[in-house]
Amino acid sequence: MVKHWQWLFIGLMGYCTSVASETLSTQSAPSGQLKHAVTASLPVDTMAISPHSQGYFIDIGIKRALICQLPQLPACLQLLPQSLQQQGGFSPQAIRAAMGYKSAMVLSAVDDHIAGIIVVNPTKDIAEQSGSIGLTTYQLPLRQQAQLTLWHEIGHLHNIRLQNKILPGVLTEYQHEWLADLYLLWRIAQHYPQLDLAWQQFHRRNLALINDSGNLTHWSAPQLQIALTHYNIEQLQNFIRYDDFIAAVYPFMPLWSERDMAEFSSLIQRTFGAGVVQPLPGYMFWRQPKLVEVLSPTLEQLMGKDSAQQWLQNQFNTIQ
Repeated sequence: MVKHWQWLFIGLMGYCTSVASETLSTQSAPSGQLKHAVTASLPVDTMAISPHSQGYFIDIGIKRALICQLPQLPACLQLLPQSLQQQGGFSPQAIRAAMGYKSAMVLSAVDDHIAGIIVVNPTKDIAEQSGSIGLTTYQLPLRQQAQLTLWHEIGHLHNIRLQNKILPGVLTEYQHEWLADLYLLWRIAQHYPQLDLAWQQFHRRNLALINDSGNLTHWSAPQLQIALTHYNIEQLQNFIRYDDFIAAVYPFMPLWSERDMAEFSSLIQRTFGAGVVQPLPGYMFWRQPKLVEVLSPTLEQLMGKDSAQQWLQNQFNTIQ
């Protein structure tokens, strides 16, 4: 049987991994048949699955995705076509094993009609994000996090839909994650009159990175900052189609190499890692300006502007 790489994307602070699996369908739609379409716009208060819902479908371009709640997973999977139910990767046992302690996960499918499955675990919803800087632990309250997580997962499937069209055919794990958060930003602008929740996601990604450099794979704050700098709420709302938004904003995004990411990781570990006893202001000085630019709004949110500026001056010799 033909093999393919199936991406498992994690909604909250886990890692995005690829695993070899059986093909999820014996038929796939030719790429030329995947036309752009307006994203489904379900009312914001109905996007989250009710505790007793068996599951429901949403549009992903010309295809659909099934959204399931983990406690109702076996019954929800019965809504899939038989051709997908028979695939081992879509069995309840396989999905539960892959889910682990995650709050949400998406599995993409190779199928003429089904884009994939999104599974959410309501017991893993979080109400705050925390991170330690020195001896102080900071908490960031999170509003509407279940909704934001779901939109992030939906974004993964839309970005897969746009590969080899608006987006490159090959995307790194890191690109998949920040692209999903750009979709999240777009959805927020379509449903809310302000961008407070987008800034919440920005601060959340920064604080997660401060807490653990392993969260670098989900560090979408640099890309969110660029988008939030280029567009205000009215401009974002003018992008009725996500396809048009991502086509406009993607060229502004940095395309960092593995070496670039490794250097950011090293600087973050040296700055915030456990066991760091004294600052090295000149360490990785060529990466300091970008890291400071992205972290500053979050540090000011947590510490206050004056304290954040003083802390940055103590840590980095590129700060005047």
